[in-house]
Amino acid sequence: MKKFIIIGALCLCTASLDAKLISRVPMDVRDGIISETVSGSEITLYGRFSPENIDGAIGKALRFDGYSTYAFGNIAVPDAALPQMTFAVWVAPETYPVVRPDTPTDEKICIAGTLDEETHTGWRFCLGYDGKYGFESYSGGWKISLTASDALPCYEWSRLVCVMDGTARTATLYRNGEKVGETKIMTTVDATAPTLYIGKDSENRYLDAFLINTFNGLIDDIEVYDTALSSDEIASVTPECAADLSIPASRFADNPLRPKFHGMPAAGWTNECHGMAYSDGRYHLFFQKNANGPFMTRLHWGHISSENLVDWREEKIAIAPALAYDIKGCWSGCVFSDDEVTGGKPNIIYTAVDYAKASIALATPEDESLIGWEKNPSNPIITGRPSGLSDDFRDPYFFRNGDDAYIIVGTSKDGVGACTLHKYNPTTQRWSNDGKIFFSGTTAAQCGRFWEMSNITKMDNGKWLFTTTPLDLQGGVRTIYWTGDIAEDGTFVPDANSSAPRQVELIAREGFGLLSPTLFQKDGVTTVLGIVPDKLSGSDNANLGWAHLYSFPREWSLDSNNNLLQRPSKALKVLRSETAQIESDIDVEGDKQLNISGRQAELRAEFTVGTAPFGFRFFKGATGEASVTYNPASNQLKIDLSALPRLVNDASVFSGVYSCTLPENCPVGSQMTLDVFIDGSIIDVFVNDKWATSVRAFPTADDADGFEVFSTGGKTRVASLGAWTLQSDASGSVDAITGTDTSLRPVNVYTLDGILLKRNISPSEARLDLDKGIYIIGDKKVKID
Repeated sequence: MKKFIIIGALCLCTASLDAKLISRVPMDVRDGIISETVSGSEITLYGRFSPENIDGAIGKALRFDGYSTYAFGNIAVPDAALPQMTFAVWVAPETYPVVRPDTPTDEKICIAGTLDEETHTGWRFCLGYDGKYGFESYSGGWKISLTASDALPCYEWSRLVCVMDGTARTATLYRNGEKVGETKIMTTVDATAPTLYIGKDSENRYLDAFLINTFNGLIDDIEVYDTALSSDEIASVTPECAADLSIPASRFADNPLRPKFHGMPAAGWTNECHGMAYSDGRYHLFFQKNANGPFMTRLHWGHISSENLVDWREEKIAIAPALAYDIKGCWSGCVFSDDEVTGGKPNIIYTAVDYAKASIALATPEDESLIGWEKNPSNPIITGRPSGLSDDFRDPYFFRNGDDAYIIVGTSKDGVGACTLHKYNPTTQRWSNDGKIFFSGTTAAQCGRFWEMSNITKMDNGKWLFTTTPLDLQGGVRTIYWTGDIAEDGTFVPDANSSAPRQVELIAREGFGLLSPTLFQKDGVTTVLGIVPDKLSGSDNANLGWAHLYSFPREWSLDSNNNLLQRPSKALKVLRSETAQIESDIDVEGDKQLNISGRQAELRAEFTVGTAPFGFRFFKGATGEASVTYNPASNQLKIDLSALPRLVNDASVFSGVYSCTLPENCPVGSQMTLDVFIDGSIIDVFVNDKWATSVRAFPTADDADGFEVFSTGGKTRVASLGAWTLQSDASGSVDAITGTDTSLRPVNVYTLDGILLKRNISPSEARLDLDKGIYIIGDKKVKID
């Protein structure tokens, strides 16, 4: 764990000149340190990352990460107990602390304070897992505890002030000048304990590698006075600027393992992305999130948005545990719109978990930005599992079939995965909960014991696609699917050739690969994203500061036999930069170095299948490499990380070698397209625009940035080859790409897929000869109007 020294700068006193400032700790960083300004004492800050200075309520604030960052050091204190004292701190939480992961508790963590239980002296502001906050101190040797009448708001500044007046025998707690609590005290205030803790007290309480009694958010400007400030003095102080809870990009800017273009929160832990909506000109993706650190506990609904599916912006948390029915966590569900049920607006249904059971709850947006959400006052809309089913009951998903609207919920029946069916009654506006089964598996070995994140979607050929991610499936967790029809009673009837489930990923077992996909249909295209777990140790994730991400968007369809087809989303073409190598009609024998480098790239080629294995190498450096290989003799695709120095996440499962036999043979003379995307620590592989898989890799060598195309043991014809570094386009959409080539030299013209259209013509001729669209002319992306 790194250690940092903090020294602060003196700020203008906010109290009257008659009040003596005993101690003050501003958070302004100067040369990497701050100090308590009265005594000059240094305060030491601990954390996995150097804490960021954020524009604060007064000067600069410090951003605490929720699982590792805290501070302590000695400050100036009175020599003895005083008749009156005032304590103040600025605070803006992002989320409430974990405290105890699986148990309701009245315990609170320390925001800031010096409370010493052994010497019966000191003070502290404190915060609970449920947003209850307060103040604790000692008066006349007795412990005084004050709990506020409201919950501490997230995403905004609160100035907490406690006035302890032994003369009036009262302690009064204020938030932003409003009284929120009061209690009786003795005649003196005992605050001689000298050690100040910020963001955590002296105890270290861990869950795996993560502290869980720590604060997540902003803390600023701690003050202690030797008198009782008046209510007018307290109310006169306002913050200089709004609280900014975003994670500074600088925190992970130098980490080459962190993807740049895959959807993920700015920090912390994420899991299933529940649903996507399009509103106010942006795609909105919601997901499971723990903002308190990169580990799983007390789940919230996170929210990212994008104009183009590759440039993501994190929004504030959409839904947080707060009420009796969801206080343990707001678990998975979906986002849906329906003219009858929601008035055409996106709504959220989610699994609400208390400490006894799960129920289904509803939330509605405050406006089209989908930033603010309100929980339905009639929650829960489904009060719990129907009788006769597993205690596990979660992940609701909405669908409509003709005049009828339904919700399905994952469960287990007789030890096999299943989904319940809940029909909407438009007259009562209620959902049935009679135990009717939408669809169930046959055996636990084939279909799993319990179904998570089930999804039913009508595809463009009229067939319904049912996906689910079972637990305790033979071979471990992976996502499977069936195709079929919806019967008149709303149940699912699988196709005759779909009685056994099929696997979504080319390569997946034991929780590796894309899981729990969310499907979104817009403009006739079914776009899919799913979680791709890190599968790292807790200590590795603690060091990284983040855990898990989502796949690049895929486009799904069904072939004539209702087999799932997967191809990269067209939106990904916007990432192709001008740093590229494009060739056509070449022979590759041995290794051919590509003239791009980095940790973000796309490699796409159309190979003519012969007898020699072929493919791409990437993450290539002096000490190792990774590769994607197709072997015609065995019809096997292999992603090989075994020669790559890396953080190991797959020992005893894959041990660095991910392989499968392709679902169809690729005979000699046929064409095979490999499209490989690399983004930091994820590899997305597409084969023939039919099959796909995503693999995590964490190279540790600094020079792991080279690329090659190869053919081993013989020659392979390559009809087209494209290699691009990936780069965000500030304009945000494919249609807005522009570029010019003012040179007069002859150039080749390609489609964005790397197909040669014209050879050795001038750029001006290209503009005259080409239809409207986006092309690569020479080495530039150009939009032809």
